Amino acid sequence: MARPRIRAGISLPLGALALALGTSPATAQSARLAQQSRWFVDPDGRVVLLHGGNVSLPVFDASAPPSRAREILWNGETAQRMREQGFNAVRLVVFFSAVMPQPGQIDHAYLERIARAVDEYAKAGIYTLIDFHQDEYSALVGVRGMPAWAVFSDGQTRLPGVDFPMGYFKDPAVQRAFDNFWRNYPVPGTGKGVQDLYVDGLVAVAQRFRDKSAVLGIDVMNEPATGSRCASPDPATADCPELERELLAPFYTKASRAISRAAPNMMIFVEPFMLQGALGIPIRTPLPAPEGRKGLSFHNYGPVRATRDRVNDYALSQATRRRAAIINTEWGFNNDPVAISGQAGDFDARLIPWLAWTRGAFEALVDPKLPDSGNGNRVAILRAYARPYPTATAGTPGTLRFDGASGVMTYRYTTMLPSARRAGAKLFTEIRVPAIQYPNGYSVAIAGGRLLSAPNAPLIRIHNASAARSVSVTVKRVGTLPPLPAVVGEPDRAQAALAALPPIPDVPLSRNSLFGHIVVTPGGRDLIEAEVPGLLAGMSHVHGWEKMSLAGIRSFASSVLTDAKLARLDAALARLKVVPGPVKVASSPRFSIDSLTSDLLADPRARAILDREAPGLSHSPQQALFPQTRLRNLKPAMPGLLTDAVLERIQQALAAIP
Repeated sequence: MARPRIRAGISLPLGALALALGTSPATAQSARLAQQSRWFVDPDGRVVLLHGGNVSLPVFDASAPPSRAREILWNGETAQRMREQGFNAVRLVVFFSAVMPQPGQIDHAYLERIARAVDEYAKAGIYTLIDFHQDEYSALVGVRGMPAWAVFSDGQTRLPGVDFPMGYFKDPAVQRAFDNFWRNYPVPGTGKGVQDLYVDGLVAVAQRFRDKSAVLGIDVMNEPATGSRCASPDPATADCPELERELLAPFYTKASRAISRAAPNMMIFVEPFMLQGALGIPIRTPLPAPEGRKGLSFHNYGPVRATRDRVNDYALSQATRRRAAIINTEWGFNNDPVAISGQAGDFDARLIPWLAWTRGAFEALVDPKLPDSGNGNRVAILRAYARPYPTATAGTPGTLRFDGASGVMTYRYTTMLPSARRAGAKLFTEIRVPAIQYPNGYSVAIAGGRLLSAPNAPLIRIHNASAARSVSVTVKRVGTLPPLPAVVGEPDRAQAALAALPPIPDVPLSRNSLFGHIVVTPGGRDLIEAEVPGLLAGMSHVHGWEKMSLAGIRSFASSVLTDAKLARLDAALARLKVVPGPVKVASSPRFSIDSLTSDLLADPRARAILDREAPGLSHSPQQALFPQTRLRNLKPAMPGLLTDAVLERIQQALAAIP
């Protein structure tokens, strides 16, 4: 039966899509993957490449709206839309603060929510990497991750006005919390250290998912930080290999052994220190997991091509040397489609699997039915991420290239598997063809193999010729795509998000009000800043902050928003004069010193202002901070360059940009 042609921008019914992919919605399950040298391999020994993105834990109960940043209310079609655009894996962000809210007490309801997400993605044939995530350790001292009981900061408290990610480098509370994690500081009343209990949390998740073949593995800790030592965003002083041996090696060894005992088939992924993925310094991450289950998860936020190349090459060298499967689990955070395509091409050239961290929610990027914020031109950005690639190779990958402008993909592989045996006659190679890249179909030319799939199928299947030592495949787009739009910096996200809020109801404000409604109410912003210093600044850089409530935020910041604090806020909020009706936000300039520094540098007009008022900024050794740091917040790292007077001049000049 001829398979339907998939057109960009058109969604097939789920049943038709499943038939086109050769599966049914209920049975499209994923075979367990393992590690063979630097590759992921399936049970037949074929090399599997993974493309996808980072996702939040969905909300499945429509009566309980999302409360965390980037959370979405689950749409049963979202995973299928991911598959339609060629994606086959996600990195699911979970938090130790939710896994073990009290010392030694596992929240099994939270694990079941994770299990529901894993099962939903598995139905679409999508693997899930479970990521134990933290940003600046904990909401008590930084952003999120660890529960309050696991914070031992030697009496240090959060520094006001120091926003993510500057807390890693400038806030003693964040640094001391990490120092004491590495020391395995004793948790009162448990007889265990904080690191021991963290490993217990990893074990609980490993035990729950040990029989789930669709779980790619566990990412032990997102972006571990060095603490008070080697805490500099300057590549000249941030290379501290002794800390990899002293801090990471014993922790990763302990975690790997415990996970292996609990789940003998679970792959174990470990990460370099946080700065190594942005500065281009050597990566020597210890990889103590057993052969066959060893994974290096690395991030690449290098601000320039040369830095990104070093990050990729150092990570690939370490994975190859230590015989570990390599995967990039964070990159992107950018709304420049040309830059995204270029970095994806860099991964293709090295045959590195990847899971992007998109500027807005990845789920909303792939599913047009979901409300989107932060992804810029959704179609242009999706086209940059969604690329044809070999998801399974009956042999060993050799070279992969894709030109997004022409729609030409070339792929060459040998017919010897990584296990050094020839691919058997029953094995075939699979290449995913994203709908958005080939709206009018494609042509295929093969040397050394035979095409098995129907014309314009979303999944190309190739059988190796019996005598072939290598196979070459060329896929060409039929027709053309419109050019990608010009790239400019985004308008201030906070202002745009507030303007898009629903009308303010004619009821008193409370802890259950939308955070955005509180902020736009006269006196609301000042009240939040006075009662909870740093909360607004810390939340406003993440997707969806304006639609959260203080009560919802409390679920992962209970040490900051205590019962007593919320009671005081309720009383004070109730006294504010509400202006019901549509949200009115004072007009703001397109750019300001509260814009992300990378956005300013991406716009020629804003960059000219920065070059004039802060010469040398664009080439600073600390430019690794630019993609996630607002210009104003760079002041603690560059006090001599970004003085109050300089920032004021920049603000005035940026406000004049039409």
